[in-house]
Amino acid sequence: MRNKEINIFKYGLINSLSDKKIPDGAASKSLNFITLGDKIELSRGFKLIGDEHITGKNYGVHTAFKADGTEILFQKRDRRLEYFDEATEEWIEIGSDIFPAAAASDDAAFGNYNSNAGAQLFISSPNSGFLLKIMTANPGDYTNLYDVAKNFYGRLRIKQNRMDIWYRGRDKSGQYQSYIDALKYTTVAAETIGTGDGSTKAYSATLAFKAAGAKRTCFGINVTDGVEIFTDDYNGLLIGDKGGTGTINYTTGAITVNFNSNVANAQAITAAYQWEDSTDTGIADFTFSSPRQAAQGNIIRQDDGGSALQNIGTYDSTDFCFHTKKTWQLSLGADDTTGTNTIYREKVGISNWRAMAETGDGIYYMDDIDTADPSFRLMTLSTTTAKVIPVRISKNIKLTDYRFDKGVVFEYGDLILFGCRHYRETENDTVFIYNKLWKCFDVRNFRISSFAVYNGKLVAGDSVTGSTYELFSGFTDNDSNIAAYWEGNYSRLDYMGLKKVKRKVYEGFIAPSQGFDIYANFDFSGFVKIGSVSGQGPYIDRLDSRFVLGIMKIGTAKIGSDSDGISVYHYQCQIKLKLDKFQFIKLKIVPNGVGYLSLENIIFEDIRLKGMKQPKKYRAINN
Repeated sequence: MRNKEINIFKYGLINSLSDKKIPDGAASKSLNFITLGDKIELSRGFKLIGDEHITGKNYGVHTAFKADGTEILFQKRDRRLEYFDEATEEWIEIGSDIFPAAAASDDAAFGNYNSNAGAQLFISSPNSGFLLKIMTANPGDYTNLYDVAKNFYGRLRIKQNRMDIWYRGRDKSGQYQSYIDALKYTTVAAETIGTGDGSTKAYSATLAFKAAGAKRTCFGINVTDGVEIFTDDYNGLLIGDKGGTGTINYTTGAITVNFNSNVANAQAITAAYQWEDSTDTGIADFTFSSPRQAAQGNIIRQDDGGSALQNIGTYDSTDFCFHTKKTWQLSLGADDTTGTNTIYREKVGISNWRAMAETGDGIYYMDDIDTADPSFRLMTLSTTTAKVIPVRISKNIKLTDYRFDKGVVFEYGDLILFGCRHYRETENDTVFIYNKLWKCFDVRNFRISSFAVYNGKLVAGDSVTGSTYELFSGFTDNDSNIAAYWEGNYSRLDYMGLKKVKRKVYEGFIAPSQGFDIYANFDFSGFVKIGSVSGQGPYIDRLDSRFVLGIMKIGTAKIGSDSDGISVYHYQCQIKLKLDKFQFIKLKIVPNGVGYLSLENIIFEDIRLKGMKQPKKYRAINN
């Protein structure tokens, strides 16, 4: 008896070749299935973070860090800047419509920075009119550092202790650099913040540094009454050595202390601390002398062709400056006064600033210079010439129906995510998922405007609404069924001629609430349903079970949430077939329930060979 087994699923989607030319186990079409090498799985879903915002649009999500590593999620929603409160599970607005009307549809640019002066987040956009600094221990407060004589606003990044700003409203092709942070701090030795009365433990005040300079922030606070000493934990708390407690707002200077014992009458309560102004030889100071000195601000001109500088990625000690139509390479000398600034490649560019991502492998980016043949590429070291070259990684998939003008590229574990839109859509509606281990692609219908990793989970802003989601989480798409399908190749089952198949076996794991329908296309005659598998069927092995979390492991990366888990069971379903003779067969799997589903093995049993003849429909034409 002749059988054919398909148990290797490492190819992902291959639709740049004929369905007859791709290998068994590859998908000719697919949606919301994930390739895992030895199986395919139905993708995990997504769920809301905080409240749902139907109106408006999300223009950026970002994860910042407190000094102790605690993560804080920020987002821009139209004119609002918000952070997520884990305790209340709510988005809290910072200020009120902090972005002006002209910047309502700007993508927000975020940059993390952690120096001796504390853990900080910087925020700007091309039409914002501001350069914000947030001390992450106090996420609800901010300092506007913008000074027309000192700095700029636009898109930004922070690298090697300096800030780059580009895509300014009046200058789209210049790269502006700040001072390399000089760490210029001012010390206040003993500022009186209160006087004891013999019967009070709790005191509050506002440190004086802010009144003398609105752009200042403080750090390293110590408070004492001569008996108990409070030290700053850099997370906004003051810890008394006798058990007292206190708080400090590094942005406003508001301070509270609650001593363990009453402070003696007439005893001065003093605070020692430091403050900095980031616009004074810090990373928000873009000024320079003439002649320019090392570590000062700088302007790098890249004006050829007039195309806009979209983003800057660093690889192999070189900054690759991606413009719309070309890319420059910038290498600064160790002395910060010499370097090279030359064109790297003509016709290498990106059409949206989020359409590239720095990784250890190189820089992944979306290439749509040739609109008739767009591609995903990796800028990496050549294996033969020791030069950085752009390598096409999307040879197996067709991208002509997709547009990258709002494209987003993001690395997450072993995955590179490429968010884009179908040409019929106005906003991003598709994510191509590149598995770096298997070198293959899958497709997910996530709507995303930006990605971030928050507490190990992949999150994204919605490209259509103002909501933010946790991706690859649970087994529904925000409480709705995950619409999915997987189509294989046109297989000859290892025999060129006509054949019949008496039985088919499907094997994997399934949740009791899940099921799938099976369709087959014989010799290009259209799909017909040939069977179904149910999580409640008699072919379910209730003794061979697993507990599967919402989390999904792809290579070495765990994606999704471990808060949702269900028991799933092994199935091995045999379907008897009453089929006419055929030459090619193509399978389609369509889930029809909710919950986990994997397909690990497909077996064609009792294949009966019927000779080297053409199918009837071709013989009829030839006769």
